[in-house]
This record gives sequence, C-alpha cells and structure tokens, in this order.
Amino acid sequence: MRYDGPIIDAHTHLWDLSMGKHPWLAPSGGFGPPGRLDQLKGKDYLLEHYRADIDGVGVVASTHVEALWDAASSPVEETAWLESLDGGLLASRYVGGAVFGRADTEEILRAQASYERMRGVRQVIAWTPDPNRRMAATEGIARGGAWRAALPVLRELDLHLELLIYPHQAQDVAALAADYPDLPIVVNHIGSPIEQDEAGVGRWRAAIDTLAAHPNTFMKLSAAAAYPAEKSVDAMRPFVVPIVETFGADRVMWGSDFPVGTLVGWSYGRYLEAYRRLLDQRTPAEQAAILFGTANRLYRFGL
Repeated sequence: MRYDGPIIDAHTHLWDLSMGKHPWLAPSGGFGPPGRLDQLKGKDYLLEHYRADIDGVGVVASTHVEALWDAASSPVEETAWLESLDGGLLASRYVGGAVFGRADTEEILRAQASYERMRGVRQVIAWTPDPNRRMAATEGIARGGAWRAALPVLRELDLHLELLIYPHQAQDVAALAADYPDLPIVVNHIGSPIEQDEAGVGRWRAAIDTLAAHPNTFMKLSAAAAYPAEKSVDAMRPFVVPIVETFGADRVMWGSDFPVGTLVGWSYGRYLEAYRRLLDQRTPAEQAAILFGTANRLYRFGL
C-alpha cells in the first residue's frame, strides 16, 4: 500500500540572479565537475517556479538549503532575503551558509541562528583525488581543529550540520558523528556516488555502512538519478534501496534538489514518482517517515 499523505521536500534551492549573489551561476562561473551545472546558468529559480513544479504532487512544505551565496558577502544576507519571501510553508525552514574555521565563524553562526526558521548549516567538503570532480579545494577539511570548533557552537544554538560529501569523506564524517554524538549530521544527495565504476560504487557502499553505524547521522534521498549514466528507476535502485535498509526510515528523508534536480531532464512529478516506486515495497509507515515524518521532525515544521 502506498502512503498518500502530505510530502515535505527536504532539499530545495532558490535564487534571483538579478541580485548578483550567485557567481557560480554566471557565464564564467563554475562549481564541481566542469560543465555539470551549466544548464542552470542565467536562469532564475524563484518561488513561482517552484510552485509550478510541485503543482498537484502533494508537497506541503519545503526546506531551503544555502545556494552558494557570494563568498565576498555575508551568508546571512541570503537568510534575510528568504525572510522577505511569502511562500507560506514553502522555503520556510533554512539550512544556511557559513564558512567554518574563520575568525568570524561564530559571529556568523549566531547571526544565522537569530532567525527563528534557521535549522542547520551546510558545509561542502566533497573532495576526490580526481581534480576535475572536486567541490572542496583540499582534503580532510573536517579533521581540522579550527573547522571543528564550530560544532559545539552549532549544538549550543540548536542547529544541525549538513554536509555535501563524496564517499572519500565517510571516515571523517563518522569521526565527527562519534565525537559529537548529540549533533545531528545530515548527509546530502545519497552521499554523492560520483564515481560510477565498480571500485567507486563499492567505495560508496562501504561509506553508507560507515555512516549509518552512527545513530546521529541522517541521509537525504536526493539526486539519486544524477549519478548513474542511465536515467531510470532501475538505475536508481542500487543506491536508494540500500540507504533505506541501512539507515532505516526514521533517518532518511526525501528531497528534490530542485532546480538542480531538473538537470536529469525529468519533471518534478516524474522524479518524485521514481522515488515513490522505489519505496513501494516499504510499509506505509516507512514511506510516511521518508516523505514527511523525518523532515517534519528534524526541521521542526510542527505539522
């Protein structure tokens, strides 16, 4: 039986390029593997676009995740902009930006936490030996003492940590989870299995086991169609099913990653249906947790 209740989208982005605050979306900009995000350049993604995408699919609320605000400006500006929007429960909970390991990190975190709807802070630590696929400039960011100094501040402020990683960072994230067992850590985009050869997929599978061993880690079922060369439910299956089996539904949540999710070439409804087909073998209660309950609890929507 399929869960037919309300859905929370745990991972979305919005941007207004007229503000000039997203340099990675400029014609000369870049982030991550060369060319991977080029189709997004020059295109706004606002609440009106998101509303059109989710029309009729049952999404009642969404979380906005920081969208790489201009490093020359304060990331708190992005939060202030979100506060100016009128989306109801859409983009009504925030995962903000901040650069860890700087003299002003704590000040920025406290400023972010002053917004009632702020729930977490994201860090991009995705590093791989392949320089063409790196999102982070250096290896082992999460092992640094100055970087880690932000974590007790997060707990004090009742914020959780979100991470964009590659499987190469699994041991570092597991060490964070062990050292800060009361800090929820949310791994974005199924742990980003960017390397799709046999060795790379094996590394990803080991990473999932390593991360799931810590009860304060969570996983987002987002971007699962982005990594396999084939875009199909069957190609997603080896990545989605093991996460649910290993983490359990109460530590898994669904997110569209729209508008980045549009790069697969599917509509929002088709993408959501792909996940739903993969979850059809789970109990209605498990489906409800993944599509609604885990995000409702973690982001404190109160629904």
